[in-house]
Amino acid sequence: MKRTPFLSFLALLTINIPLFTLSDANASPTIGAKSLQADGGKLIGKVVESPKNTGVSFATVALLMAKDSSLASGGVADENGAFTILNVAPGKYLLRVTNMGYQTLFVPNVSISAEANLLDVGNITILPEAQKLNEVLVKGEKSMIVDDIDKKIVNIGKDMLATSNNVSDLLEKVPAVSLDENGNPQVRGKGNVVVLIDGKPSNLYGSDLPTILQSFPANLIERIDVMTTPSAKYEGEGASGVIDIITKKTKIRGTNGGLRASFGNKNNHNASGNLSYKAGKLGINASLSGQTRNTTWKRTLSRDNFISENTSHLEQSGTGGNKGKNAFGRIGVNYDFDDKNALEFGVNYSRDQNRNNSSLLNETSIASGSVTERFTRLNNSKGNGDNLNFNLDYRRKFSEKDHQFNFTTSYSLGASDGESYYNQESEIDSLMRNQQNLRDNKRHSLFLNTDYTWPITPKSMLEVGLRSRMSSNDNTNAFYNMSRETGSYVFDPNISNVFGYQDATYTGFMTYSQKTDLWGMRVGLRVTDYNQDIDQISIKRDFSVHFLTLVPSLALTRKLGETAQLKLNYSRRVQRPEADWLNPYTDVSDPRNIQSGNPSLKPEFTHKAEMGYSNYEASGGWGPSLFMDYSNNAITRIRTIDESGISLTQFANVGRELSYGLETDFSQSIGEVLKINGSGRIYRSEVVSQIAQIDNRTWSYSGNLNAFVTLPADFRASAYINYEGPRAIAQGTREGVFVANMGIRKELLEKKATISFNVQDIFLSRAYKSQLNTATYSQHSLWQQTNRLVNLTFQYRFGKISASGGDDA
Repeated sequence: MKRTPFLSFLALLTINIPLFTLSDANASPTIGAKSLQADGGKLIGKVVESPKNTGVSFATVALLMAKDSSLASGGVADENGAFTILNVAPGKYLLRVTNMGYQTLFVPNVSISAEANLLDVGNITILPEAQKLNEVLVKGEKSMIVDDIDKKIVNIGKDMLATSNNVSDLLEKVPAVSLDENGNPQVRGKGNVVVLIDGKPSNLYGSDLPTILQSFPANLIERIDVMTTPSAKYEGEGASGVIDIITKKTKIRGTNGGLRASFGNKNNHNASGNLSYKAGKLGINASLSGQTRNTTWKRTLSRDNFISENTSHLEQSGTGGNKGKNAFGRIGVNYDFDDKNALEFGVNYSRDQNRNNSSLLNETSIASGSVTERFTRLNNSKGNGDNLNFNLDYRRKFSEKDHQFNFTTSYSLGASDGESYYNQESEIDSLMRNQQNLRDNKRHSLFLNTDYTWPITPKSMLEVGLRSRMSSNDNTNAFYNMSRETGSYVFDPNISNVFGYQDATYTGFMTYSQKTDLWGMRVGLRVTDYNQDIDQISIKRDFSVHFLTLVPSLALTRKLGETAQLKLNYSRRVQRPEADWLNPYTDVSDPRNIQSGNPSLKPEFTHKAEMGYSNYEASGGWGPSLFMDYSNNAITRIRTIDESGISLTQFANVGRELSYGLETDFSQSIGEVLKINGSGRIYRSEVVSQIAQIDNRTWSYSGNLNAFVTLPADFRASAYINYEGPRAIAQGTREGVFVANMGIRKELLEKKATISFNVQDIFLSRAYKSQLNTATYSQHSLWQQTNRLVNLTFQYRFGKISASGGDDA
């Protein structure tokens, strides 16, 4: 959450901030002789102002890890400037001292061993903001990317937050991650990604993932973990990988918060606020956000149908718009019984409203070029959804470092309803129609999780856990045709559907980690018992499916220096069919291209392997890797054509899907002016199925780049470009997609406020094109958003003490 100073109090504003300044030895003391015990050690000192050594009241003192500047502990000086930090473990640290009206001071070389239980750093002198330092300044920076043994950790810094209103905006700036045309995350250009929020399934926050990501404020996020070959600890689902979105937590004490308002063109606005309070054992945090959305789009489709004796041609062109409103609120209460036991309770609520309209012209012609039928399909739809989530977390720490037990439970319930009206206009009387579709959905889910982490030795760790998730979904789609004789709607049982779905997943996992000075290993196994009950109520058909799956994982690392390492990872993944993929309801909103679920889908199993090198330092680094994904029963969309030229799209297990290539991500600070980060890859994608007569293979390349430029007068500019190259899909090829965004911001009110101007899709180039070619048809299609998004955002931060794990400037 947003946390900054107010009046004479100064927040730990720059905890985990990507860019900071270290004064040299002439301006700051060096500490290293005395030391502390790992448990119960105490660090004391006094913050004073030069030249009279007067105590500075309520200065904030943060203890940072020397390696990556992450927060280890901290405290606040009293009215005389004296401070105490308890329970300091041995290690190498930096001290950071901040207060309103004073220059931030860093004290390097704080080296703590286990030989004593008290360290007195004496007086630490800070200078008023008005004074200018003449000494040489040494810049230090927390790396944006941290390469862990089985994941990449992307720290969300102030530059990313200044140009991001929600989590969707953040994800586009994360290496190897992109969004498809519907707003669903992709990893390495492929969907089927599991998205977690604080380790819990994102569907606990609602049923529509793009809406969840758009409604979640960016300033609540501390980091994003991307796992392309996840260990057995994480969900076994997600053939492309796992994304875990980690929110900020209150760690010290104080009151702080922030307000953010963004005004955009075409009625694209959003506003959010958050407040955090921590005193003694009790902590309370709350946030509220609201958003209005308005996008317009166009689509075209051109298809030659070869299945009948007389070849026919379908030409479609249309435009449409999507309008929406959503609100998101959360409140959490945490209580620390003592240093070892803590309990947290939270409630999240979200509400979404959507209004959609479209106009689609359809023309069918024969080989001679004469038009056999022509009609325009007008669609007006609206829908509402609510989701309520309760979660309870208990944590028990033991005496040894990293020895702890966690229990988490979440219960979520939601409902949505909607209605669509279709008016089909034509000069041909038989093609004129008025239709209505009424939808109703109710769902609930329960998530239970226990984790136990046991450090067997100082260099070996055992982690075991149990998971269970139970969910149900009742979906009603009622379709009506208007009778010309009576003028009233008549129920159509042929394409209406009542669908009941329940699943229960029981999982146990174990991972074992072993480290030496040079080598690291993590091996794991995940066992999942998956039960699925499908009830096609409309046709009185129900059946159950049971899967028992094993998901092994292996990660090996070899250190090549202080920050460089080699890594080899393997993981087996499973993609189980989702409820929407199974629901046999037939969507006829486009009567020439209908869609339906497939209740006969089987799980998809994917083998993922990766071998890479990484070297990330504070100033930047890179991480090239070779990767390979292989599935022999991939779930993908298949389109078939009947003799009348109508296509049916369903998910199906088509056969072998393979991708392999070279990928790298990187980050680099160039002087004090420019900071860049990004990723790129060259890869081969193949989709092959003898049964479906598919054999598509292609080489491609993709990449994204973020650049942040420091300008005079506290201005910062940013630019983002992303290109997803063409890739093989079932029955054809998906063409490349290019996106470019830019922004500029300025800090105001003694850096308590920020104003920024951002433009998304500068060149209106986010166009999704595909080409499909089979023995029965050849098709070219396009979908493109047609309104450029421009917004002006103002953000204000307030509070006595910043208690977050990251900066949200």
